[in-house]
Amino acid sequence: MSCCGNSRVPPAPRGRAGQAYPAAGASAQMARRTVADAVYFQYIGKTALRVRGMFSQRTYRFDVPMTVLEVDRRDAASMAAVPLLKRVAAPQ
Repeated sequence: MSCCGNSRVPPAPRGRAGQAYPAAGASAQMARRTVADAVYFQYIGKTALRVRGMFSQRTYRFDVPMTVLEVDRRDAASMAAVPLLKRVAAPQ
């Protein structure tokens, strides 16, 4: 009896049914964002702060007071809920 292991179909990726996976060039498209797509937050505390974005799971490091960082637009609502962060216009 021979094995048919080489003709098996690999399992489908895990995720929600019908979930669309990003195309290979999706990261390149993210890099071509316009200035209007950028969201900025300023840290107004006295020490340092690290915050993880709710949607992107990216860690934002505010190393010193008054630091301004660009934040993923999807994380903006959760970042606005942090007491020592305030949304600001683009840095000059």
